[in-house]
Amino acid sequence: MKRIYLYLFIFSLIINIFLIVNDGRILKAKDQHIESLEKRLKRSQDSLKALEKRIVTDKS
Repeated sequence: MKRIYLYLFIFSLIINIFLIVNDGRILKAKDQHIESLEKRLKRSQDSLKALEKRIVTDKS
């Protein structure tokens, strides 16, 4: 009976380690995706500001 508990403990330990490592990878990938989206947003905002300046100077 003690061996069953030992095997269950080891199995649950392995599962927990896998989940921790896998979650770390997922979070890292999501962070990189968020950073790339923030860069795209910044470029888009800069482009909009440049176009607004251009429109204002063209109207003058």
